[in-house]
Amino acid sequence: MNIGEIIKITTKEFNNSQKEYEIKYGDEFVLIGSGSSLDSLALVNFLTKLDKNLNTKLKKDFDVINKLFSLEKDKVTILDLKKMLDDNS
Repeated sequence: MNIGEIIKITTKEFNNSQKEYEIKYGDEFVLIGSGSSLDSLALVNFLTKLDKNLNTKLKKDFDVINKLFSLEKDKVTILDLKKMLDDNS
């Protein structure tokens, strides 16, 4: 299973786990920054689920939250997340 598939599965899990926020899976969806529809708690919830799924399916610790915030970008999309995780896999 590749990282893109795991992000897609996690997106579905996140969307099914609550009704207030929806992540529309696609490279241009903004997770962090101007244009994001997620608040900080929703973002952490999604990233925690993603970290758990990556660890379970790939048997590797990615430390997604710390690495994502270390990107030092004003806006982070799902594509940025994929690239970051691919670079660290």
